[in-house]
Amino acid sequence: MYDIEREKKILEILEQRGTVGVNRLASLVFCSGSTIRRDLTKLEKKGLVKRSFGFVSLAREIGTEETSFSAREIVNIGLKKRLSKQASLELKNSQTVFIDSSTTLLFITTYLNDFKNLLIITNGLRIASEIISRTNHKVIIIGGEVQPHTNSALGSSAIHQTAQFHADIALFSCAGVSLEFGFSEASYDIAEIKKKMMENSTYKVFVFDKSKFGQNKTFKTCDISNADAIVVPPDFDKEIIDDIEKLGVKVVTCQDLIA
Repeated sequence: MYDIEREKKILEILEQRGTVGVNRLASLVFCSGSTIRRDLTKLEKKGLVKRSFGFVSLAREIGTEETSFSAREIVNIGLKKRLSKQASLELKNSQTVFIDSSTTLLFITTYLNDFKNLLIITNGLRIASEIISRTNHKVIIIGGEVQPHTNSALGSSAIHQTAQFHADIALFSCAGVSLEFGFSEASYDIAEIKKKMMENSTYKVFVFDKSKFGQNKTFKTCDISNADAIVVPPDFDKEIIDDIEKLGVKVVTCQDLIA
């Protein structure tokens, strides 16, 4: 098992079980004590886990806006795949598609081969690379200021380039969402490029999990009513779904899908 695969497995186990003994964790991922300690040291430096008296657990800071793209990428992988697969069902052959630079939609690349002749436009460096390597679809990478912690191109240049395109559909995640404030981001630049993608697209889909709801980040992207469809997990609150649907937005859960 490669290092990155082992790290993902470690985080999945901790997500499921909570606090686990280091020796027990080593046996669960089929590696030696020295290997597990080396992996945990790397994960601790990334701010993903914390250790205490022979036990290890997830660091609760994971998923905040300060966490790096690489750290967020390997959290809640199973759910991100299910959400991305459901979001992919909104696509049709021969469409032009905006995809944002979120870690959630990174996993949509797995399902793009179900479609033909897509043109993908994205400011996400990692997403562009994945689409190029995994599919035969055409990709346009929006250029701009590269911000490593987001793994994306942002800023005025990126917004200007985005304005030159129109997409049939745009797929987004978000840092926060609430009925009162709508969709929001911790970064002004991220919010602004999503606004431009929305302005220049016909159909707009947002994808998010329960942890994002009720969160109001500093910079507003748009009202919930500006979305055409929302994709959420199967355990999302039914009353909230009803409130969103009253705004004229389609709400889809991913409960029947196997990623």
